[in-house]
Amino acid sequence: MDRTQPQKNSVNIDLNHDYITNLPADLKEKILVKLPLKEVVKTRILSSKWIDSWTLIPNLVFEEIFFGENWTESGVIKVVDQVLLLHQGPIEKFTLVSSEHACNEAIGRWMLILSRNGIRDLKLKFHDKKRCNIINVPRFFNGFPLLRTLHLSYFHMPGFGIEKLVSCCPLLDDLSLCCFVQQGCLRILAPNLTSLNIDGDFHDICLETPKLTWGCIFLAQASVDYQEFSSGKHGKESNITRALGRLSNIKRLEICGDFIYYLAGGPIPENLPAIYNHLTDIFVQLYIYPVEIATALCLFQNAPNLKVLHIEFWDPNNNMDEPHDQALWELKAIRDCLFKHLKVVDVMYARAIELSLRCSKSMLEFAKLVLSTAPLLEEFNIIDLEDAKGFFEMLEFFPRLSNMAKIIFVNRGGEESGADLNATQRVFSHPYEFKNLEVI
Repeated sequence: MDRTQPQKNSVNIDLNHDYITNLPADLKEKILVKLPLKEVVKTRILSSKWIDSWTLIPNLVFEEIFFGENWTESGVIKVVDQVLLLHQGPIEKFTLVSSEHACNEAIGRWMLILSRNGIRDLKLKFHDKKRCNIINVPRFFNGFPLLRTLHLSYFHMPGFGIEKLVSCCPLLDDLSLCCFVQQGCLRILAPNLTSLNIDGDFHDICLETPKLTWGCIFLAQASVDYQEFSSGKHGKESNITRALGRLSNIKRLEICGDFIYYLAGGPIPENLPAIYNHLTDIFVQLYIYPVEIATALCLFQNAPNLKVLHIEFWDPNNNMDEPHDQALWELKAIRDCLFKHLKVVDVMYARAIELSLRCSKSMLEFAKLVLSTAPLLEEFNIIDLEDAKGFFEMLEFFPRLSNMAKIIFVNRGGEESGADLNATQRVFSHPYEFKNLEVI
């Protein structure tokens, strides 16, 4: 029986035809945006029709691999200048990553060029700890009208340069400022900002970011300059009100380094101007000074829908003989602190130093407060404190408002500590549990 063989589609390829040269413009653009910038520039040698194609790509990313080794600062500046000079289309993204070279004399010039080319994403990431890039806002700079993402690291902007730069970006949505020093007040005026990361030294801070949903603030200053500055400038005004009082839409907040110490400056208000109704997740690095504990509890009191709380206790003096301030935990303002929607609590201690008795008692009092005021609590995790499990054994006898609450000892040490956990699991009765976590 004869069967009709299916016809095979044949494609005739002319090996003598230059397909690369005659690619459509839109297809060339799709190819170029997928390549590293260094490879994009090399495509100019393919043919006369490719020689200027790279000048139309919207993303300019100068990573360290672009420059290679043995480059000088002047060489880096020269290359970036040439690329910007030859570029013809809009520049939507500009990234410069360098660990060895500062570009002080050129950054202002580049900012001026980018502001006239529709920049939407600007990242200047330097990692030279010995040199900070000095960024001077250009004289004729009118801002970045379309900029949505701004990341700067290892930099210094004299005067109120940061405030001026940020306020000139009306659409700014994502801001990250790392490894910088700000003399005076760091004022962030950004009406459309939703994501904020600050890691640096500043004397004072004022956040006017009503749409902010995620914020991480790390104050690296180890001295008390900022306390003296804010106290002298604002008198009896609360630091916590000025810094965080307008964050009515915040969902996740991280308070790190000395920032809680700064927030504790001035009187602690009973009620903040903004109630954090959307705040469900908060992380706090907390010294065990009474005023800092009271400041943290003020935040918690004004976050009625808080569900997840991560708190890391620090004892800066690590004085084993210094008495525990029991009176703090008897204050009515603290006893009235309620965690109506809290479900998960992570408590940890700075592992760099030995756990002091004073800090242990503060952590114990905090646990007692949470257990007695959180009706929906499911997990109270005690992280990396297996060496103090005997001290926390008394948690079993604390009253609990939630019948679902479990006290769990979490060890991040991996498999090596697993045997110890299994051995001690038999010591504790329900509701204690144990688990190992690689990453928290």
